Amino acid sequence: MLSRLNITQKGLLMVLIPVAFQLLFIAALNIPMQRFSHELQSMRLGKKILFAMQENEIDLSKMIWALMVGGPQESIGYIMAYHEKIHRQHNSSLSHQTTDPELIKLALEGRKIWAQSEEMWYSDPNDARQAAGMGWIGMQSSMKGFKLLKDQRILMNKVLAIERRKVAQQPEEIAALRNTLVLFLWLGFGINCLISVALMMFFSRDIVNRLSVIAEKAQLLTFGKPVRAESTAADEISQLETTIAATSLKLAEIRNRQAVILDNSADVICSLDAKLKFSAVGEAASKVWGLSPDQLLGKSVLALLTADTVDSTSAALERIAALSGEGHVENVIKCGDGSLKNSVWIVLWSPDKRAYFCVVHDVTELRNVEKLKQHFISVASHDLRAPLTSVTLNVSILTESMKDDLSQGILSELNRVQTSAQRLTDLVNELLELDKLEAGRLSVELKRTLASDACEAAKDLLFGLARQSGVSIVMPEDDAFVMAEEKRLVQMISNLLSNAIKFSPSGQKVEIGIRTEEPFAVISIKDYGCGMSAQECASVFEKFSQAHSAKTTAIKGTGLGLAVVKALSEAHGGRVEVVSALGEGSTFCLYIPLSSGSESSQVPE
Repeated sequence: MLSRLNITQKGLLMVLIPVAFQLLFIAALNIPMQRFSHELQSMRLGKKILFAMQENEIDLSKMIWALMVGGPQESIGYIMAYHEKIHRQHNSSLSHQTTDPELIKLALEGRKIWAQSEEMWYSDPNDARQAAGMGWIGMQSSMKGFKLLKDQRILMNKVLAIERRKVAQQPEEIAALRNTLVLFLWLGFGINCLISVALMMFFSRDIVNRLSVIAEKAQLLTFGKPVRAESTAADEISQLETTIAATSLKLAEIRNRQAVILDNSADVICSLDAKLKFSAVGEAASKVWGLSPDQLLGKSVLALLTADTVDSTSAALERIAALSGEGHVENVIKCGDGSLKNSVWIVLWSPDKRAYFCVVHDVTELRNVEKLKQHFISVASHDLRAPLTSVTLNVSILTESMKDDLSQGILSELNRVQTSAQRLTDLVNELLELDKLEAGRLSVELKRTLASDACEAAKDLLFGLARQSGVSIVMPEDDAFVMAEEKRLVQMISNLLSNAIKFSPSGQKVEIGIRTEEPFAVISIKDYGCGMSAQECASVFEKFSQAHSAKTTAIKGTGLGLAVVKALSEAHGGRVEVVSALGEGSTFCLYIPLSSGSESSQVPE
């Protein structure tokens, strides 16, 4: 039954049971208190009886004296008044309610004595007056009065003896009663404390034991063990146990899904502790590295790496944990069969769990393809450059030397050949340059350079193309000093300006602007051409990427110019961005670091 109570009800029960006992104790305490009250009442009653009998004795003596010395002239009314008062006092003194058997016995004796003494009086007042007038009241009446006084004194002495005995016994009775009350109080306090402690121990032991079970199940939950709800109670602890069991089922379901993902993933998914040791590894490690998860658990990841990538990997992981919390690392892993595999690690550092969560992608084939591509580009470019240069030179000489002897059709074909050869030469040169940039073999010499000078040089290079296209170039009003290699800066601006001119309708203008956004100078080239969609903007800086709208399909280009601009801007520590919308033109922004020399980066007006 108690298991059906919640914690609040159990708390109320712990309070109500001691309160109920206290009420019972107060009711039981009323018994000795009534006894004590009865003793006090009995003592007051005895004193009241003695006082009344003493008063009665005094009045009786006065009446006897009046009988002895009175004569005919004495008022019979005065004597009868004394008689009535004594009669009333005597009956009152013996009629007090009492439960004492001795006092009850004395009261009966008193009534009997008074009944006998009534004979000395006339019940009729006229007889009394006649007796007084005749002088009948004399020695005989006095003797009867003395006898009544004597009996009264004897009766009072008996009452006094009883009261003296009670007074003598009173300290012992009061002490006994006090001891009884003290014992009763201590006994009640002790029993109440025992009940409270027993209830507290009973309920607290039940709660602590059940909470211990909950703690054990929570610990099992952290270890990934299944947890079941076993309690049949209906209180809050049972609800907590049910919640933990439900959480266990949910976590088991999540772990199963994760296991399926980990085991079937093409990439190795793992986690490392703060000491770079494997704490969890997916089954994909067996397929990719030839090492089972059991072989890797507890092993340092640095033990799997080639000697030339250990330091860089360790430094990169420390940097990720200290700074951003996420990043990527590239290294070479020694597999179980002795082979080497290039890997890119996408790493997320968790400060709370102090662990690295990693997805390891095998890029061995990709790196091999890139090496083949670079080798092909290098060989092809070098093998193509010399023949193309020779073809271009020979066609140019032939056109100039035999211009008058050749027909117009042949000259047009020779010009077309020369243009195509020049396009191929430009393509080869850009491929070689881009290859060097991507491989990190092309270095730039950064110097303090005036941005407007580079813009002016680019304008001069493309003056002919702009005039041929009917496009005007608007130069910037502001200026800034940047850290760049002037030749490469002119190349980047020329590529962007060339694209803007090509995609601008005749009669339009291309605007070049310079502004400062710390820590960069922003060189913008804005055209009012056909613009690009959001998808085209996202891929416009990729190699061989061009806009594919109807208005741009006729515009020829290598598709490498913007890729070269992107690579060169990053080599300078900057970036390039584009903002465009269909039908509204495009704006390319080239971000180049401002000069940090002693002079101001901003050019004075």
